[in-house]
Amino acid sequence: MTCHHRFHSWLYLMPRHRRGLACAFAMMMMVMMTALPPSHAADESKGKKIAFLQTLATHPYVVATTRSFRTRAEALGMEVTFFTSMLDAALQAQQIDDAIARKFDLVVVVPTSEQGVVPALVRAKQAGVPVVIVNNTPKDGTEELYLSFVGQDQTAMGRLAGGAMLNALKDSGRVGGKVAMITGALQQGIAPRRVAGFREAARANPKVEIVAVEDARWDTATSERIAGQLYARFAASGGLDAVYGMADNQAAAAIRAAEAAGIAVSGKPKQLVVIGGNCLKEGLDAIKAGKMQATITQIPTELGVRAADVINEYFSGKKPPKEVLLPLAMVTKANVAQWEAPCTY
Repeated sequence: MTCHHRFHSWLYLMPRHRRGLACAFAMMMMVMMTALPPSHAADESKGKKIAFLQTLATHPYVVATTRSFRTRAEALGMEVTFFTSMLDAALQAQQIDDAIARKFDLVVVVPTSEQGVVPALVRAKQAGVPVVIVNNTPKDGTEELYLSFVGQDQTAMGRLAGGAMLNALKDSGRVGGKVAMITGALQQGIAPRRVAGFREAARANPKVEIVAVEDARWDTATSERIAGQLYARFAASGGLDAVYGMADNQAAAAIRAAEAAGIAVSGKPKQLVVIGGNCLKEGLDAIKAGKMQATITQIPTELGVRAADVINEYFSGKKPPKEVLLPLAMVTKANVAQWEAPCTY
């Protein structure tokens, strides 16, 4: 049993009213620990050349992840070169081939496409170049192609968001409702798994109907445009009851589109319920304002540091675990103050 699973087993045994505080305390301790300088750098890490292949350049979560990885890796003596594919799977495959040709000591990949990246991972394996997958869940059955995956259980994130949506609908006095999902890039491993987890949770109430799943590719402006189109599409049938914006920037965009359309947003009866993810500052602000009912933690600073530490351990001769899963928690108005520091980056 992993530490992650032991923690959740222990948490389950606690009284319900104390679980949120315990989980928040544990997460904040992890964030504080990752903010500390590394206790030691493996001599073998010094001078190692790392290629870090990212998907986007400007999304706040991505920026914070790469910044924290660079800071930790350079403190450990590594030399890091960043590549960005802008969700272009063919470009990312070329970048992996370039990293192989340039003889980087290790390649970190945030897959743009969980399927499209596989041939390039095979080529890296054949060339003897070790790969660590970060954040974007790799394709099932490809475990032999990489050393370790560092990230979150994305299906579990979707389940938590779906559970938050069910709770918010119930608290608003509804027995069911029409729900739309505005997702991140469905070509990646993250979004389909969150969709699956959300659907799984939603099935607990057969009167909840998921009426739309729209791919906004994590983009704020696209999410706002799609949300406006959804509100117009369902207006004649009584409107939507809830929207799941897969990342908080998308949820905040859905809120702005609702307000522009004259749709009231809150957890009150007959008003639109909005659930987010990734715990961005704008999401926490919306929760405090009563316009968003929940988000799910995904701390990029913790992710970047942990990925660098896993690589450092590998260079020191330790075999990294195949999966390094970081903890998750639900943030609501009841505990939002506890998450302001970890979720502001």
